[in-house]
Amino acid sequence: SAAGASDRVTIGARLAKVLPGLVASTGIELGARYDGSPLIVPDATSPPPDDPLVYHPTGCPGGRAPHVWLDDGTALFDRFGSEFTLLRLDGGRFTDTAGIERAAGARNLPLSVVDIDDENTRDIYGCDLVLIRPDGHIAWRASVIEEDHASLLDSVAGGSCIRIS
Repeated sequence: SAAGASDRVTIGARLAKVLPGLVASTGIELGARYDGSPLIVPDATSPPPDDPLVYHPTGCPGGRAPHVWLDDGTALFDRFGSEFTLLRLDGGRFTDTAGIERAAGARNLPLSVVDIDDENTRDIYGCDLVLIRPDGHIAWRASVIEEDHASLLDSVAGGSCIRIS
């Protein structure tokens, strides 16, 4: 109807004014970080600048795991489960994760290991091993596991008293 067409023009004009401000806040929507949290194991890198308008994807612990399209056309996020995910970004060729897998099992801590053999993904995340929390944030990363496996898992999961059943 003519009234509907008029309403669409009016609403369209309002949205044109408001919408750019709503979609220009990806720094707020995707850039939330947990720097300083006792559940994050920091490394020697600095987090990206806090910018409410711009999201800076990084592998720095504390931030959201960056999205990556893999060579087969799937999203890296589709490989994450609802548990902790340990990314082995050397395709599993060089990095032995049996110790951390045993430590997770001893704690009933759900952990999946995902092998990705993709240089681009490795470059984006900056290390061979990246531990992703169930909420999609990076808890820890390194190229070797130098920490005691049990202590590392206790740190990122909130203590040795965790028992997930």
